[in-house]
Amino acid sequence: MFPSTQGDAKLLPLEGRRPSDTQAARIPDEYLQLLLPAAVVHSWHQEDAYVLSQHVGLKQFSLWIHDITSHSDQVIRPFAPFPLFFLHYLFESSFSIRMPHIGSFQLDEDACNLFYMETGIGYLPLEAGTKAVSIHINITPACMQQLATRYPSIQQRLNKMTSGHQVLNKHPYEVNAISRLLISKMMTCRYLQPDADLYLERCCADLFKIFCCQHAIANKSSFNNDLSTYDAYLKIFEYLRTHLELHHDIQKLSWMFGIPATDLAAGFLNTFSLTIQECLHMLKMMQAFALLMQHSYSFSEIATAVDMDTEKMIDSLEKYYNFKVMLQRN
Repeated sequence: MFPSTQGDAKLLPLEGRRPSDTQAARIPDEYLQLLLPAAVVHSWHQEDAYVLSQHVGLKQFSLWIHDITSHSDQVIRPFAPFPLFFLHYLFESSFSIRMPHIGSFQLDEDACNLFYMETGIGYLPLEAGTKAVSIHINITPACMQQLATRYPSIQQRLNKMTSGHQVLNKHPYEVNAISRLLISKMMTCRYLQPDADLYLERCCADLFKIFCCQHAIANKSSFNNDLSTYDAYLKIFEYLRTHLELHHDIQKLSWMFGIPATDLAAGFLNTFSLTIQECLHMLKMMQAFALLMQHSYSFSEIATAVDMDTEKMIDSLEKYYNFKVMLQRN
């Protein structure tokens, strides 16, 4: 039976900068490996429910990761201290959450949604045996207005917003393989600040970009969600991810995978909400950044590993992560 009063539930702040209130010695052993060095950590244990929250404040985004376990029926009250947008991802479970103006809304496993929440409290019942990972990327209304100028479909949606809590997408969007890779990299980020901030900021930006493209594609009448082709494009993505040292172009991939070039380009975009060129560049930059952080690779070795000349690699890396490579190496 779920707690019947607000006093029996636990507030879960969705935003707010607070000092870490958790010592590693108080965190169960199975959670220690999940801790991000750059994150502020909060945890609470109430009866048979445990929540580990990690927060990294960034420039345009605010990243929160919640690991939730409940061994009996419990209620969590998500709380927004001020108006904010949040791009939400859920893994390992599905929830039904109640929010003012929205009513009951189903949060599906392996799905993402873009919410707007005014100051207020939601209602999230957890059934016994619940184990979930909830990730949200918070964006202030001012930052959202700036970001939306790059994505017309989101800008149009913002222009139609009414007052009150709301979900901006008509239906949940699938967490595709590229989004899953980005989230995995974020959840296992072992960089220290300020390197972690650079890396996580870019991951958040790429996830937001993918969501905006999903929103634009879903709004087109020509949208075709053909699941039978997903495996074919997943193989292409995995090939690109594991062969960054090679040169790739659409004609070569078309020949290798037996898909006409035009269909390949459109199908990849429809499946992953990034073009092949955007995906490949993202993968190369992530790999180059990872090698740079190891300090054991020369610039020429890093460039070779991602099939770029040294000067172009450095210039691309600096633009992608908005930093100076030479300052990082010194």
